[in-house]
Formats: sequence, structure tokens, C-alpha cells
Amino acid sequence: MKNSYPPKYSEPLAKRRRMSGNVSESSSEYTPPTPLQIPTSGVVKLYLVQAKLNAQSISELFSLAERHNLRVSKSQKDAPGATKLELCSTPEESDIIITNVHMRKRLERHVEWDLAKDKSIVTPDWLRDSVKARTILPCGDYAALRELKQTTVENCPNSDDNSDDGGGSSASFAPAATESKQGAGFGVEPMKAHYTSRYACLRKCPLICPNEGLARQLGIIRRSRELEGRDSSALSYERTISVIKAYPYILNTSRLTEVSELPSIGEKMLSKITEYVTYGKIRESQTIEGSPRFQSLSAFTTVYGIGATTARKLYDSFGLRTIEDLEKHYTSNPPHLPRDNRESKINTPAPPLSIKAALALRTDLDEKIPRAEVELMHDIVMAELEKLRPGCLSTIVGGYRRGKAESNDVDIVITHSTLESGSDQVKGLGEQLVNRLYACGLITHVMHLSGFNPPDALRTSHWDSLEKALTVFILPPDAAPKRIHRRLDLIFAAPEVYWTAITGWTGSKMFERDLRLWAKVERGLKFDSSGITRRRDSKQYFPQSEKEIFGILGLEWIEPNLRNADA
Repeated sequence: MKNSYPPKYSEPLAKRRRMSGNVSESSSEYTPPTPLQIPTSGVVKLYLVQAKLNAQSISELFSLAERHNLRVSKSQKDAPGATKLELCSTPEESDIIITNVHMRKRLERHVEWDLAKDKSIVTPDWLRDSVKARTILPCGDYAALRELKQTTVENCPNSDDNSDDGGGSSASFAPAATESKQGAGFGVEPMKAHYTSRYACLRKCPLICPNEGLARQLGIIRRSRELEGRDSSALSYERTISVIKAYPYILNTSRLTEVSELPSIGEKMLSKITEYVTYGKIRESQTIEGSPRFQSLSAFTTVYGIGATTARKLYDSFGLRTIEDLEKHYTSNPPHLPRDNRESKINTPAPPLSIKAALALRTDLDEKIPRAEVELMHDIVMAELEKLRPGCLSTIVGGYRRGKAESNDVDIVITHSTLESGSDQVKGLGEQLVNRLYACGLITHVMHLSGFNPPDALRTSHWDSLEKALTVFILPPDAAPKRIHRRLDLIFAAPEVYWTAITGWTGSKMFERDLRLWAKVERGLKFDSSGITRRRDSKQYFPQSEKEIFGILGLEWIEPNLRNADA
């Protein structure tokens, strides 16, 4: 029987293209509005909401904000000569919030509504046109949301209503009030997030940061260390990258002294950063990227079942250099895959993903998944799950939840809406759902299928005890014009640990690593996707929201789109 699936993939994608707004629509014949009258102020603080902006636009806006001072109208004889623009890392600090979001519901994902009403919320063209005019333009002419136009006018920096503000931040919002109560429940005040913090879980890291080029250059070196088995060195680079991702200013020579005092920036790392600031590139990164060995090892490890150790062996011992070499090698030498040490229990008609099959699917699996397709995959899976087990809830996590425009795979956390019997409803659901999706032609291979394991406060492995199904998924024939294989990971959590599962599967690798480390070192807790446990007596905590999790851990709440601590 033909299933009734959600709208075709092309429809939501087309809608997103219509609404993307990444290119300025300003006329080439620019006529600036009447300049705003500016009193004696020094700094206007800007916060950029990166949603619905592409990387090029984000980089452009960062550059405009960092490299331009805005002069006042020549008619303002008593006013100072320039007002400095300064990027800030949180919306609370800002005077003006720049966004390409035009709907309240979407904006609230990034800025709380009460806070938004205390700020000027403008489109990116406000900054572009203000820089062209070399003066701060009226915010009301660029209001991003119709319902916030009046407050945008009233809160515009240096307007008559704010003339006594002195040019600093006009925010009076105090988000810590709620968070303090959350932390107080555990007897601690939440630790404030700041880019100088030692822990990545206390630094706000946007998807695209002001120094993204530097982070990516360091990321090449980190990846090379990882491929060569130099894990300690790779971790050092990971930590440095996570600090750079949170640094809210464009790096230049005048900021090197401050950067040298940040955590995880030792003498060697500082020399790399200095080289990048001076020349715009890092020689070692360029050399590595052009290395045939690096290119081969990188290509080999994109194939499921081939890790860094196996890749080096294939390169060094067997002399393999290309994917074509791999295909020939595994055709004549069928691999024996080692037993999964995470106790995979594949008991399904869906075939396991062998290296030979992974090679055949490599082109598909390497292709990034746009957000519209991620959402469509989620809708299809949940439609089938509703037929199998009504009342289930789910959240798409991973890079998608952090705001990535494209994902390598799709991660979905699933629970049941009934708190009393939800655990029983979820137990064993992974195998049942995989079998159903396979029967529907939606899952083609299974890489890992595990059941629930009781949580252990002393367990050292970071592979949590939740039930999981790691699979290869393909859209139904009538769902999209282009059907290719995708990685789909399904995570099943009892209702009481649903939010810890979401938190544990949302942050980037370094963010999650430091979240676990913070919980252990600073709070005497064990945190992972399967729950929060006090180490000294194994007492368990069952938070009912992500914000409550941060409160229990004594951390300031950090939005998912600011948990991008990796390159």
C-alpha cells in the first residue's frame, strides 16, 4: 500500500530559496535616508543573528562591523567625529541586533522576545547602508519585524529616548534571573559564559565566527594529527580551535597580546595564529592540504569501516593511494570487520553495511544533506513510527540543531509522550522501527543496532547507554526527484532522560567533551546523553528541559546555535 508522505522535497527547498535573503536588495543607485542625530557617544554594540545568512554574508557583515567607524552628519557640528561599531558575543550586550529573520517564531529561536523588545532589531542592509553613508542611519527604516518597528525606533542607539545612555549597551534584560533559580535548586549559582573561560561549554561559539579562516586552517593540522595517530596533538589543536571559535573580534596584530592569555593558546599555537594574522595563511596547513598522503588518508576514512589506523595500513603496507585502489583491494580481499566493541546487536533483515557496500555508496554518503531534506527524512520516519507506536515525540539534533545549512548525517532523538509508561513504550523500539523502515524500502543497511543498557555512574566510555540504530536511509520514490543514500541515526530515550539525550547529541564534539569534564571536575556529576548522576552516591536527576540541565550543572544557558566549538 502506498504511503502518504509529506510534501515533495523540492517544495520546501524552493520556499527556503525564496526566503533566504542572503543578497542585499538595495538599489545600486544608493540614496541614504536622513542621518540620525548623534550626540556624544563612543560605541554602538552589534549582535549578528547568523540564521538565514550564508557564510559569505556573515563574513561580509563581520568585516563591515569591525573595520568601519561611522561618522555623524556634517550638520551636527557639536557631535564627535565618529562612532565605533563593536561586535559582541551575546544579544544581551548589544544595542542593535542584526538579523535576516522576519518572523517572531523564528527570531525567538535565537533571541528571547522580551529582550527583542528592548533592542533595535534591524536587517543586514542597515549595516551595509550605514557604512555606505558613513553615518548611523535610523533603525526604524530597517526594522526586521513589523511588530517590532516601534520598539526598534525607540531603542535605536543615540535616539532622543536613549540619549542618556552614553553609547553603551542599552540592555536591561537579566537572563540569569531564571537561570539562578535553576542553579539554586542544586545549591549553586550558574557560571557566566565568557570567551575567556577554560571550558568550551562556557564559551558561546557561533557556526561561523569572525576568525573562521583561522579556525579552518588550524582544523587542517588537527585532522592531519588525527589521521597520523597523534591524538594528544590533535586534542591540543581541537582545544585551540574551540577558543578561536568563541573569540568575538577579528584577530589582528593589536589583539595578539590578549589572545596569548586565552586558555589553550600556548607558545606554539600563538606562533601559528601570528603567522595567520601576518600572512593570511599558515604554511603548515598549506603543505598538509597539498600532501598526497593527507589526501589519500582523508579519502580512505570517508568510507565506513575504515578508521585512521586502517587507512595508514592501507597506505603504508599495501601501497594504496586512491578510492579506485581501495575498490580493487576489497574486491580481491574481502575484509573481516572486527566485532563492534559497543555491542552492536543486529537482529534485522536489513543487511549490515560492509566496506564493499560502503565503497559503492560512498558518492551518495559524501554528499551533504540540506535542511529541507533533513526535515523531510524526519517527517517520513515519524509518520511510520506513528503507525507502529502512536504518541512518540522527537527532536532533530546534531549539526542541524546547531544551525548548519547542510549536514553529514541526520540524528533524531525519539521518546514517548507518556511519562508513566514511556520507558516500556521505547524499550526495543529501535529494532522494530528499523525492521518497519526496511520493509518500506526506506532503510537499506544497518551499521549498528543496540539495546538499552542500565546507566553506570562509573562508566568511562562516552558511548552512552541509550538504544540506537545507525542506518543508511533513502527517500521513497515519490518524495523527491533525487533519491540518494543518507546516514540516519535514531536514538531512543525514555521520557525522563529525553532532554539529556537532546543535550548530549546537540553540541559539537569539543562542547560535549567539556560538558562532561565540567560536570565531573566542577560538580561531582556524571553527565552523558543517558542521564545525570551524582558520582558519590549515584543519585539520578531527571530534568524536564535543556535549561534545567544547564541549571543543574551550574552553567549559564547557551543556545544550540552557539555550541559550535569545532572547526
